[in-house]
Amino acid sequence: EHAEDSIIWKHTVSGEYTASSAYNAQFLSITRTNMCKVVWKTWGPPNVKFLAWLALQNRIWTADRLAKRGWPNCGPCPLCRRGLETVEHLFFGCRYTLRLWGLVKDWLQLVSLDVAVWANYRSIKDWWFDMVATQRIHGRAMSSLTMLVCKSIWDERNARVFRRNFAPPTILLRTI
Repeated sequence: EHAEDSIIWKHTVSGEYTASSAYNAQFLSITRTNMCKVVWKTWGPPNVKFLAWLALQNRIWTADRLAKRGWPNCGPCPLCRRGLETVEHLFFGCRYTLRLWGLVKDWLQLVSLDVAVWANYRSIKDWWFDMVATQRIHGRAMSSLTMLVCKSIWDERNARVFRRNFAPPTILLRTI
């Protein structure tokens, strides 16, 4: 009445385990990205690259991540005081941040830097890779610029949270 359990290895046609199939199975879920090109091969100091790498993996300590850990935080974005602070909100959704990006657009005359369409992005990776790919300047230069602006935003966020210092976007632009 009861069938005996059997072990079937799903990575071979026969259902039998082989060392070769186990080795190949390790690489099935690897997603290929050009993270190396977008982050590590850009122009910029290592601490800026490291922040970009963390941000692209949603690993910076924003209010949403702190709340998931049960750690005390203020919740709203320290830059605009409106939305929940997430990595996406902080770098491309916040009113303060959008104003800064608008100033960068005017300063560099990047007509293709259209902050109006950024509301369509749901992930920082999609936004970041599109930023680098769609601008009419060298990809490495745009990636470096994106990282430097994001680092300035992160530094301003930390100045507000930890030191209660506030700078308008026009002052922040001078640091980039």
